[in-house]
Amino acid sequence: MSYSDLTIKRLFVRSQNLCAMPQCNSPILIGDTVVGEICHIRARRKNGPRFDLSITLKQRNDFSNLILLCGTCHKRVDASPAIFTAELLTDIKTIHESAGGVEVTDETRKQAEVFIAHLKSKKKTTATVNGSGVAVSIGRDNFGKITIKQSSTNKQQNSKYPNNSIGADANLSGYVEYLVDLANKYWAGVPNMSPGRIGSKIKRKFRLGKRTRLHLGVQRFDELVEFLIAGVLTPSPAGKKHTRNSTRLCRSFEEWCRDPR
Repeated sequence: MSYSDLTIKRLFVRSQNLCAMPQCNSPILIGDTVVGEICHIRARRKNGPRFDLSITLKQRNDFSNLILLCGTCHKRVDASPAIFTAELLTDIKTIHESAGGVEVTDETRKQAEVFIAHLKSKKKTTATVNGSGVAVSIGRDNFGKITIKQSSTNKQQNSKYPNNSIGADANLSGYVEYLVDLANKYWAGVPNMSPGRIGSKIKRKFRLGKRTRLHLGVQRFDELVEFLIAGVLTPSPAGKKHTRNSTRLCRSFEEWCRDPR
């Protein structure tokens, strides 16, 4: 583990057990279950998001360079470093933590201990197919390689959606499907606007070809959501009625995450 126990305790005291992203409010811990993550403002490793060669390895793992986020926000932040710059994340951290505590209470100490135990037990494993073998890297700060022979009858299984795609994240994909389901209801009974036509409209907009909307990268999540709300929900008969009555078209992403029903 790269962070000191004191650093993690400070993060929990200041974070109030909440994701630091504005209006998210997702918990970092639910009971003894860890659902949040530590995000590096400036990447720990070269080629990572917002990597800064001018700071030392120790500084990369210091309190000032770390921020607690939920898993969904962490993916969005790291997928779009041009938007979520180091300066912006530093401001977000400062604003969020300014409302937190300054002393370690029994509750925050226990929360930190749960998170520390989680980090110590967590192992990072990556695998790369190369010829007749698989190069597997296992570890935390240091990585060693193991070559595993791959039989012809045991081919590598690919997940349905690629890493860093909307479909690979339950919260992002769930919210997108919530909006699409809402669009189908809003357009119900309107000629030439069946669920299939709505899906085709999305495919044309994002030039998906044979791919689905959930194959889009997480960095395009906000763009997809904006299109679904402004380009699909709003022009619908039900959407126009909401506009006339000044009522909301749909729940926000943060609201949906708190209660996906």
